[in-house]
Amino acid sequence: MNRISCLVLDVDGVLTDSSIYLTDDGKEIKAFNSKDGHGLKLLMRAGLEVAILTGRTSGVVEHRAKELGITHVIQGAKDKRSALMELSGKLGIETAQMAYMGDDVVDLPAMALCGMTFAPADAMAMVKDRAEVVTILPGGRGAVREAVEILLKRLGLYEKVMERYVV
Repeated sequence: MNRISCLVLDVDGVLTDSSIYLTDDGKEIKAFNSKDGHGLKLLMRAGLEVAILTGRTSGVVEHRAKELGITHVIQGAKDKRSALMELSGKLGIETAQMAYMGDDVVDLPAMALCGMTFAPADAMAMVKDRAEVVTILPGGRGAVREAVEILLKRLGLYEKVMERYVV
């Protein structure tokens, strides 16, 4: 495995359970998992970049990213492969040094470029077949946290990141 230095995440079906709630006045509501959020903070604390790459556009995603300290957010990406390559150039990180977590076929072109790939347990079969790691947990229900811990362990960073919590 190449030295992974960035985790790129889809939103719907990865950071959420794929549900999209709309209020009567058209406002969008999404539910995010707090354990996933803390996992992303652990990953950033370990020195890795985190990016969000989604085909939809939502103010909710901007708010969640800001809350977590994620500064690399690409929304409305109809071609995730091109968007990932653009992100790679912006960050100065080769795509082979990126890990990607996606759940649907629109994620496959971007996943094909990355050095490590994850899919939540409830991802589409074609995506799970092509992912290096399929989590036990589903999207929006701890799958991202599970992926983060696997990634930190593979990079030999898990114990160091957890030192502050072990008394």
